[in-house]
Amino acid sequence: MRHGLYGMILAGSVAAAAPAMADTPAELGCGRAIVKDGTEQLVLDANLHVLEQTSGGAFDAGPVPPGASIKSIFCARSDIVPAPSDYKVVQAGYPLMLFTRDKVGLGRTRIAVLEMSGGQLRLRSVGQIGFTPEMTRRIQIFLDASLPQFGKVAAR
Repeated sequence: MRHGLYGMILAGSVAAAAPAMADTPAELGCGRAIVKDGTEQLVLDANLHVLEQTSGGAFDAGPVPPGASIKSIFCARSDIVPAPSDYKVVQAGYPLMLFTRDKVGLGRTRIAVLEMSGGQLRLRSVGQIGFTPEMTRRIQIFLDASLPQFGKVAAR
C-alpha cells in the first residue's frame, strides 16, 4: 500500500525533475501520514506545499479530521537533499519524509526522513538505496546551515 502510493506520487517525476537545480528541488506532491483509531493512512493533499509554506514563517501542517493526528509529512521531490527551510517542518513537530526517483540505474525510489533524534536534526535513508557520497556532502551542508536554527549540533 505505502509503496503504491509513493509510486503514484512519483509517476512521471523523472521528466519533471530533470531541469531542477540541486539547491532548489521541484516538489511533485505532498501529504500527511494521519493516524486515526490506531490506523495510519497516507493522505495526499493538493494544498500542502512544503517548499512554499516553509519559505516564510513557521510551518503549519493544516487541519486534520476530528479524532486524527499527524504522524509525519511526506513529499515527492526531484532531489532527496532537503531544501534550506525544510527544518521548519521538524521544528513544528513532524518528521519530513522525502521521496525521489533515482536518476541512475533502475529508477528506484530513494526515501529519506528528516527528523530529530537525541536532540539533533538528522536525515536518514530508509529505502533500499542509500545516499551517494555527493548527496552526503550536500546533506551535511544542509544540516550545518540548519544548525543555528535549532541551536544544537547536527547529526553526522
